[in-house]
Amino acid sequence: MNLSSFPVLEITGPDAVAFAHAQFSNDVAALGDGRWQWNAWLNPQGRVRAFFALLRLDAQHLRLILRGGDATVFADALRRYVFRAKVMIQLAEGTASGVDDAAVLTALGLEAPAADSIARNGGASAIAMPGGKRWLLAGATPATLAAHDRWTLADIRDGIPLITPPLQEEALPHWLGLLRLGAVSVKKGCYPGQEITSRLHFKGGNKRSLYRLTFDQAAAPETGTPILAENGERAGQIVTACDGEALAIVAHAAADHPLRLESSIPLRLHERFD
Repeated sequence: MNLSSFPVLEITGPDAVAFAHAQFSNDVAALGDGRWQWNAWLNPQGRVRAFFALLRLDAQHLRLILRGGDATVFADALRRYVFRAKVMIQLAEGTASGVDDAAVLTALGLEAPAADSIARNGGASAIAMPGGKRWLLAGATPATLAAHDRWTLADIRDGIPLITPPLQEEALPHWLGLLRLGAVSVKKGCYPGQEITSRLHFKGGNKRSLYRLTFDQAAAPETGTPILAENGERAGQIVTACDGEALAIVAHAAADHPLRLESSIPLRLHERFD
């Protein structure tokens, strides 16, 4: 599946791991070679700038598969923090692909990876998504690329958000279910937004979460579309939507009451991802 909104970034050099560890929310230093993790880059206010799969190919080569956003803007913003670090930040050619047939991996010379391991063959790498029946592929393009709607729907059901521009620097990791995915460490040292993230984790007070919801409307609402309570007050916003299902940030206080879109289409809440 052609995942056009999943650009790929390469961070290389002797200081690649140290640089990423200091900037990103997860513990990159503790990640072994040939392993991957969910990770995020937060702003100083703890809001999510970017969310991605971080692949540690080796001690001097990290591969980031971004879940939405402009890779050029992301790379330029990261470079401002390089200073004297021996690190290069570059965009890879093309975007990631989604695979839900192990035979495709075999044709590319890749074994289906399990858990947090990375399958590699030359410049190609593949990682397993939840359930181990679909894989995210970077550095190689299958001969035939299908539409990505099937992949988007699977991500919605697995509670994996996409951070596109309307949502960038708008939501805390807790609102997007990123702690559930293990994308945020509350034990490692300082990184942008760490104080706010840790305080909310240890002292509580989070009032919003990520939910899966369904609706009866042919057109999928766009990211950032408001979710309204019965009285018309804003109760949340759409994160990703496809084929009558969506991920959305919803206030806890509104989750047990009727919700709708601005078009008056009613919403039905299902799983809560936190």
